[in-house]
Amino acid sequence: MSQLLMVTALSVGHNALAAERFSVKDWGNSLENSLSEKSGKTTLNLLDFNKLESKVIGSSSDSKIKQKIQKARELFAAGKYSQSLALYNEVPRGSDYWFQIVEEKGWAYFRQNDSEKALAQSKTLLSPQFAEVVNSEAYLLQSLAELKICDYKSVFKTTQMFKEKQRDRIASVQALTKEGFNDAFLTVLKKVDKFPLQATEVGESLLKLPVLYYKDVELQKQMLRFKLSQKGMEVLAAKNVQRTLQTQLDQINKEAFINMKVRLQELANNETADNKRVIGKLNLVEVEAIQRVHTDQKLADAAYTKNDFKDTNVDQLVFKDDGRPWIDELDKYDVVTKSCAQNVRRKM
Repeated sequence: MSQLLMVTALSVGHNALAAERFSVKDWGNSLENSLSEKSGKTTLNLLDFNKLESKVIGSSSDSKIKQKIQKARELFAAGKYSQSLALYNEVPRGSDYWFQIVEEKGWAYFRQNDSEKALAQSKTLLSPQFAEVVNSEAYLLQSLAELKICDYKSVFKTTQMFKEKQRDRIASVQALTKEGFNDAFLTVLKKVDKFPLQATEVGESLLKLPVLYYKDVELQKQMLRFKLSQKGMEVLAAKNVQRTLQTQLDQINKEAFINMKVRLQELANNETADNKRVIGKLNLVEVEAIQRVHTDQKLADAAYTKNDFKDTNVDQLVFKDDGRPWIDELDKYDVVTKSCAQNVRRKM
């Protein structure tokens, strides 16, 4: 299974239970059928894009999850980390926000001075399946946790992995700040038919665009307007309907195109600023690790004593971590440390 397929597979179970989504194709068929009505009332309702935006995007099924995340962040900011974690744990693994949840859980554990559990979260995020598409802060979380337990070798591995896995995506996002569009987004825009957007439909674009760009409400609204106005012009042209409506739709189409570009640039600017901040902190972590290595060469042997893992039950299989987890093992890491020692395993 390819990395992108494994990434999008996480959302299949959750999204399969979601209500049927809005289809641009079906809307076009309804618009075509409405043209035979003399009153024109149905046609006007179908062309009320403000109403459609509110219904299709504004009342998205993941709004409750977003509210829960916001509440968890407020608790985190107030230093109530255990309560924050309890809310994060209520978000289903199949959610499109799962990466975000795992990362924020990791920071909560880190603030609780629980480096082991923080590392358990980052190990999931930086597994080969996700390392190229997660937020760059996941690398900062892992490197800080490794620094805290004096695992300097792993700090260097993490910063090197960041350079290898995130370089291309960071460069692509930075280019968006000037260009507004790239081939990855235009490909998604061309083929997308259903809204709200889901991870299973944006595929390879995850490697070239801002994290969770496809969940941004404003961008989705403009994409919906663009697709509807485009489909509407096709239907009206085929039916040889009055030019006034076609002209109006053409204007909406052009405005939506510009607004999409502006919004993508905003998302890219925000992420580029975050990436620069993370890169600066990763450099500091690396420098700190180098300094410690040179000034603390003779750590006592006792510092490397390894603790034992908690007992597992009869329903669990346990494997020594080889860096290549199966999909069923993700989010099931255990980490045990004592000072500078490191011990990692996976459960299934």
